Amino acid sequence: MSARSLAENFFGRLQAREVDDILGLMTPDATVSLVPLNRHGPMAMDGAAYLRELARSFPDLVVRVRRLFVTADNTAVAEITIDGTQADDFLAVANQEKHVELDQAWMLKVTPADRISAVTAYWDQNQLYRRLGVKRLDKITITAG
Repeated sequence: MSARSLAENFFGRLQAREVDDILGLMTPDATVSLVPLNRHGPMAMDGAAYLRELARSFPDLVVRVRRLFVTADNTAVAEITIDGTQADDFLAVANQEKHVELDQAWMLKVTPADRISAVTAYWDQNQLYRRLGVKRLDKITITAG
């Protein structure tokens, strides 16, 4: 499977909210960096926790891959848009049933054995909070975990 196909598979499983299947695409020691949350660690813990919270909070999640390319070092770089309506608390934000549409950039480092060894994700956290209806950002406390 090419890095491009693996990335397409990753985002398809993200839309289907199939977190365990996503973890099956990873190396055992895969890492994750969720840059806006300052959350960096093992994909099996930190990444899985974030993906499960995303899946639970947005049961109608749509993931649109707008652009996808693979670099010379076999990193799949994707510009995506996530779209959905909040149905549960998300990142310490109480559910207000707000619709969210948010552009993101993800990088998936692919090994020669066609496994993902590192995931890095970027998005505008303030824009996410505004879309979730947060009025005062100084009242939000994000805890790792």
